[in-house]
Amino acid sequence: MLFSCGSDSEDASAVNQQTILIYMPWSGSESNDGLYPIFKQNLDSIETAIVRRKGLNKTRALIFISESASTSILYEIIYEKDACKRKLLKTYTGTAYTTAEGIAEILNDTKNTAQALNYALMVGCHGVGWTHFSDWNDYPYEAKRHALRVKRNRPSGKQFERTRFFGSVEDDRWATDIETLAEGIRKSGLHLQFILFDNCYMANVEVAYELRDVTNFLIASTSEIMSIGMPYAKMWKSLNAQAPNYKSAVDAFHSFYSSYRTPCGTIAAIDCRQMDNLAAVMKQINEHYTFDESLLEKIQVLDGFNDPIFFDIGDYVAKLCTDPYMIERFNNQMAKTVVNKANTPKIYSYLYLTPQYIEIKTFSGLTISDPSPNIVANRGKERTNWWKATH
Repeated sequence: MLFSCGSDSEDASAVNQQTILIYMPWSGSESNDGLYPIFKQNLDSIETAIVRRKGLNKTRALIFISESASTSILYEIIYEKDACKRKLLKTYTGTAYTTAEGIAEILNDTKNTAQALNYALMVGCHGVGWTHFSDWNDYPYEAKRHALRVKRNRPSGKQFERTRFFGSVEDDRWATDIETLAEGIRKSGLHLQFILFDNCYMANVEVAYELRDVTNFLIASTSEIMSIGMPYAKMWKSLNAQAPNYKSAVDAFHSFYSSYRTPCGTIAAIDCRQMDNLAAVMKQINEHYTFDESLLEKIQVLDGFNDPIFFDIGDYVAKLCTDPYMIERFNNQMAKTVVNKANTPKIYSYLYLTPQYIEIKTFSGLTISDPSPNIVANRGKERTNWWKATH
């Protein structure tokens, strides 16, 4: 029997249970501040939630935010005397945050400052799913070119809800591929409890599979997210805990956007530890079935592109596979993989500077790009690890 006494003993309840890094890299251009003003509103919402809870509940919250394309800061939110204050930890110059080495540095700075039993990451920025920015000619050229034509023809002064996708067309110098993010997390040596993407089009099987060895859970949207982003004031208490309540977080998102002025939104909580099992089932289906291209227009689309990139995976498999046993196996595995999901009756897209509403008839919580005819998808999907594991 081993005993510990005196100064060597430690109260386990006093140990920092969780550190959350809110990561908000630059989303604009040299002349446009992108989502930076909205990021500041998001951070105010997080601080409001902390004050409501009267503290951080044995956790710590660090913020990385780019104040310009080449200047970023890391600070910690401190709760004292019924208020939040911000403690500056480090200033960064340059654009290393777009590289695996730079991401690893930020994560290591977080770990060294706020050691914890568990770590989580919330990413706020523009998003375009698994696609590679080098495959876009003007990031993305179809949306940007078409948007200019639409803008000339629409009524002057008409305002529509913006989303977190449009704007990433500004400049690809500050873009980061999902493989780069995954490699940065690996280099830091961290395994995250969850990653929340406050970005458009991030709940893809390709993304979830790429992140399967660096995080337990992924929380993301299959579609576009309004520019205001996640309702942090409502979701924070569900995620700011040693054991996050993913159902409660999903429900809070759905409740907020169901009553929003543009009532559109999708969200899913995905267990990335199940992605290898899902890939194994998908590989068996692909070995026996080839998709009938005549059914393409009948699959549930979850994006606003003229040539869709993101299709509902459940609906795709239902039209790809005719074996009831294999479909049952797939659906059973999906139930283990997508642990919580929610959607409004319609989704909204602002890709082309004019609103588009898409009815959701079926929603599995994950998208897939295997059947996509989009030129960008065809340039890159066979390079994804998901494709390599399932074909």
